[in-house]
Amino acid sequence: MNVISLSISLLIVVLILRGVIQGSQKPLHESGRKLLIPILYISTCLFELFDPALVLTSGRILGSLAMGAVLSIPLILVTSFERRSDGYMYYEKNITLYLLIIVIFFIRYLDLLFMTDIDSKTMGFLNNLVALSYISIWRIASYLKFQHAKSQPLSMKIDLLSKTD
Repeated sequence: MNVISLSISLLIVVLILRGVIQGSQKPLHESGRKLLIPILYISTCLFELFDPALVLTSGRILGSLAMGAVLSIPLILVTSFERRSDGYMYYEKNITLYLLIIVIFFIRYLDLLFMTDIDSKTMGFLNNLVALSYISIWRIASYLKFQHAKSQPLSMKIDLLSKTD
């Protein structure tokens, strides 16, 4: 098991959780472009491709990308945004989203533990490729959801609460 890869993955999970929790408490930037920044963080794992010790096959790469795509689906389904009465956009508070992020990390960790036929460097890279895949798909879908929610008017419930006579 590659401890460095696992540590990087854990750091990314912590940063994502922090961002989602803060996003439900503090307004998100109006453009929503900051939702895409984690893709840049995790894309640095692609530099590992220059390591000659990696033993990669197209099947392993496609399998990792497919696993990431599947893991992104529940994240996309539970991620949503809301415009509050102050006019700013926030993540909707959703405990399921927090739990899914943690569960996905543990799935990737178990993958590292039980896939013993692949050397640790290659396994670490493939695990990071899974993360790149699900984070990229999830964040791009979140950005699109954010843009859609931003274009929607405030709900009647919020409008009624903010009216003063």
